[in-house]
Amino acid sequence: MKLNKFIFGAAALALCSGAFAQTVTFHSGIDYTIWGLSQARYDNDGTTEKTDASAGYDPDGKMTVDVGVRAASFEFNLGLYFNADGGDEEFFDYSDGGKGTPFYKGNMKVGFLNDQIQLYTGKFHDFNAGYIANGAVLGTQYITNLADKNYGPYLTALEIAPQKVSGLKLFAGLPILPIRGNGIQTDWEGNQWKYLGKKIKLAATYQLPTGMSINAGFRPGTYYDGVDRGTMAIATDDSGSTTFNEKTAFTKSMFGEGFVQFVAPGIADKINLVASYDVRWRKAEYQTVNNTTKEHRPLAHMVGLSGEVALTDEITLAAEDRLFYAGDDYIVANEKLMYDILALNGEYALPGTQCRFGLGLAGIFASDAMGKGFALNSKGNARVNNGAYATHGDITLALNDMATAKANGGEATKYMGSYAKPYFKYNFSNGDLIIACELAFTKAYTSNYTNTCFAYRVPIGVKFNF
Repeated sequence: MKLNKFIFGAAALALCSGAFAQTVTFHSGIDYTIWGLSQARYDNDGTTEKTDASAGYDPDGKMTVDVGVRAASFEFNLGLYFNADGGDEEFFDYSDGGKGTPFYKGNMKVGFLNDQIQLYTGKFHDFNAGYIANGAVLGTQYITNLADKNYGPYLTALEIAPQKVSGLKLFAGLPILPIRGNGIQTDWEGNQWKYLGKKIKLAATYQLPTGMSINAGFRPGTYYDGVDRGTMAIATDDSGSTTFNEKTAFTKSMFGEGFVQFVAPGIADKINLVASYDVRWRKAEYQTVNNTTKEHRPLAHMVGLSGEVALTDEITLAAEDRLFYAGDDYIVANEKLMYDILALNGEYALPGTQCRFGLGLAGIFASDAMGKGFALNSKGNARVNNGAYATHGDITLALNDMATAKANGGEATKYMGSYAKPYFKYNFSNGDLIIACELAFTKAYTSNYTNTCFAYRVPIGVKFNF
């Protein structure tokens, strides 16, 4: 079955390449990591256990095959994605009955009025149209993409760049799904106009004459559109519990969100800065002392600051800090959370060679009210216990899915985490090889118990682009 999908996908890409176009581009990427050695040791309130030392490959490894067709003001993109094991289970399309699909994107862009207006439509992957700048160390921001495989890959949008206001761009989109025909269907509840209006995604950017820019975005609601049931199952209902209801899965908002960014490339000699603020809100319930239920809209805030400087042609340093606070009941009922991560990275390029040596460091501190701020995922890593902040597995106690200490729950808990990654990188003309050692220590503790975890692994990563 998977071979048939691959053959069909390859044929579709070849067919697209035969279109009447000025430019046809093919691109393929391979990104695999092999764990030469990995192990974790847990100490849960005096009880010690450890995993067996093991080796294997990272199941999140990937191979992509993309084709792009360009003709005047028209652009078409189609892409195939396969996991490290050759499967396509990473992408499920509920609009096609929840089937796994190797097509992780298929979209087009058409320009009008000398490209002052751009029309986007189709299926996208981690798409932000340039309105969200990544961090220098931690990469993807704690800001939701305009189209995303977790919260909905489908998008139809207009972007306006008026010539009379140089540097200004405005973006507005709706997650219109290709269900049983075209446009808006009354038999598909999530595609009805009364719900689509709540799902609008707005963004804007203004680039100053100095090259600095201000980005902003707003969405009244965030919904699961055209994604798998497994992902939707992490959604929280009004009381904070994790349930899935097929009838309301596409019509019930997970959260509303707004963000603003200040992006300053070259603000000083060889220094790049990015400052971000994101706020989210959702509907929640709480019990009063009179045992009555009250609704309110708790808030969650994120403030991020990222900087990178090239000290010399050989030495680059980067630092990033993100502070997150979730108010009462935002994560789960009767819970609040404060979280901060500081990450550093330094890299030295050996002159006259393709070799680089680097060191990544991170420190994490968090505190909650009931010991329920984090939940362990299938890989044993503690991530924030709410689907409304799980876009990219954002808030976590150990970077890169390394094992973490577990909170017992029921009382206020503090958390600490530290991470180190010395590495060697060799750059090829079309990729790189990285050999590293990752070390992580995490701790969850109260006045009544202390749980710790120490984990290490030796990744060997290869990345090629063709």
